[in-house]
Amino acid sequence: MNEQLKPWHIALIALICLALASAVGSLAFVLGQRLGAAATPTLIPSPTSPFPLLRTATPTAQPSRTSTPTPTSTPTRTPTSTPTPTPTPRVIITDVQALGRLETSRFMMQTVIDLEREPANVWEEFLGTDKLLLVAGGEVVAGFDLTQVQKADIIVSGDRVTIVLPAPQILYSKVDNDLTYVYERTTGLFRSPDLRIESEARQLAERAMIDRALEGQILSQAEVNGRRQLEALLRSLGFTEVLILVPTE
Repeated sequence: MNEQLKPWHIALIALICLALASAVGSLAFVLGQRLGAAATPTLIPSPTSPFPLLRTATPTAQPSRTSTPTPTSTPTRTPTSTPTPTPTPRVIITDVQALGRLETSRFMMQTVIDLEREPANVWEEFLGTDKLLLVAGGEVVAGFDLTQVQKADIIVSGDRVTIVLPAPQILYSKVDNDLTYVYERTTGLFRSPDLRIESEARQLAERAMIDRALEGQILSQAEVNGRRQLEALLRSLGFTEVLILVPTE
């Protein structure tokens, strides 16, 4: 049948298309409301499709907050100050001497020095005394000074030798710092300590040790030991007769 469409036919078809479009729009709105409770759709255009595609955004999990313990401050150790060494003082050599000492006897000694400053006036008596008790240790060495031997003092005749030595003497004495210490120091309440008293006590200790060594016949022992050592040395050199003379004072 080749009947031509009449105007009312066209109007009826248009009404049917509008009704279908409205029904589809209502259905899409209802689906969008239900899906929106879970996630909001995002329209992303596709290069191959002229119509946008629906992509549901994945909800991001929020990290749970955990309580971080507050760090406790650790006390910092205060560094100790390092002592700075003082520069070495300049030492000047004033003289150089050749020594020809023959040490033949040594006394190790110890003494106690009780030194007190006598008050010089009434004020010092009122202010108090200055007293020092020093325990000192040291040594006294005796022997011969061979630099005093002259050419005429040595006579050699074949296997016989005669030597005239100088008289024995104290060669040196000293106070040993490792064996010396202040045992007691007493100073008046309103009196300043005398800085020279310890030095004077050391000098008195050295003098006392020398006197005690002389009382102990250190020079006689030095002479006996010197004769024995020199005789043994000369005999080892080939002399069969050795005569050692020491003048008496």
